[in-house]
Amino acid sequence: MEAASVKDRVIGAVEDTADDLGYMVYDISVLIRGENSKLIVKIDHLRGISHQDCELFSVDLSRRLDGMELLPNYSLEVSSPGLDRKIRTIEEYRRFSGAPAKIVYEEGDMRKAVRGFIVDIGDDAVTVKSEEGAVTIEFSRIVGANLAY
Repeated sequence: MEAASVKDRVIGAVEDTADDLGYMVYDISVLIRGENSKLIVKIDHLRGISHQDCELFSVDLSRRLDGMELLPNYSLEVSSPGLDRKIRTIEEYRRFSGAPAKIVYEEGDMRKAVRGFIVDIGDDAVTVKSEEGAVTIEFSRIVGANLAY
């Protein structure tokens, strides 16, 4: 079977497992290396992710993958995005309103960083309150952002 189609089917199995169990897939990494493949899956949920969630997901996904007989041998890592997770979408900014964050953004030809609390999220900008005051940053200028607990 062609590697790309195997990878697509594995990703489909990950997404189906998440849907069935009520999780969101934050990130998937599939490395197919002949007889030995590696899957790294980060799952999320609005209430957070526990060790038991990762175990439940891992068992269900393993059962599904074994039944599909796509990969002869594979290792599987399931985890949460972590406390310092990236903030990637407006929905994630809204979800983490009030949380501490570090945002790197462009201002002219320079890159700047602000560390503070997400206090307001509009349709095209986020406001972060730091010790120096509030800074409003347009989403189009953000280079990267992550929670900073």
